[in-house]
Amino acid sequence: MDADHGSELERLRARAYGPNADIEGDPAAVARLRELEDLERMRAAPLEAEAETEADPGDDADVPQPDPEPEEAEPAPRRPLLRSRRRVWVAAVAVAGVVALTSAATAAGVSVTAVDRTAGIAQTDTLTADPDAQLGSAGYLGFDPEQTRGFADYYGLTVFSGVSQIDSEGNQAECLIALDTSEVREADSPRSAPRGIRVGGCGAGPFPASVEFIVTSSFPEPFRARYPVGTAMQFVLDDGNVGVFSADG
Repeated sequence: MDADHGSELERLRARAYGPNADIEGDPAAVARLRELEDLERMRAAPLEAEAETEADPGDDADVPQPDPEPEEAEPAPRRPLLRSRRRVWVAAVAVAGVVALTSAATAAGVSVTAVDRTAGIAQTDTLTADPDAQLGSAGYLGFDPEQTRGFADYYGLTVFSGVSQIDSEGNQAECLIALDTSEVREADSPRSAPRGIRVGGCGAGPFPASVEFIVTSSFPEPFRARYPVGTAMQFVLDDGNVGVFSADG
């Protein structure tokens, strides 16, 4: 056994058999002590067998026998590590149970706090789909024209909802886009992108599409008259309608 293992074995034996033994509460240390003691016995066995083979019992009478050495006191009995292997497993199961309970408590603590998505912000309006809305803009907005809805002018803004690809793996979701009504193109108009206000956002799975923005001086004058510059806004798509939320009411 090398010096490092020897030192480790001595430390573990002190914890197991010494006056301040504390190893019973440490299943990992108990297992390591047994491992090192087994290793020590395995390494000592070949040496003892070799010594017995080299000795010649028939020549014992001719070989001078050394004077008998004084008998040493018997070593103190070892303090048992654990009463049985069963106690080792009981200790390990108890530790695992504590860890599981702690993890469950932590998960419960994280999941019980509810988050209010609108943080108490009042809804100021509801936009409903306009069957007469011009959908020519759907092409340059990236929407599938067959799955696009248009909404009536809202203080100088026009809102579209539609289905669009949202990532490189082909996943699709419903999206919302609001732009200047003056930029909405007819079906036969040139397919150029709008130059004015354009804000949008997409949902994901069960999460609805929404658009959040701050009103700036670039918004149409009617919109700024209804919602002053600096107002925080949110449009949320819900079952075909669009809820309008304003932080300033």
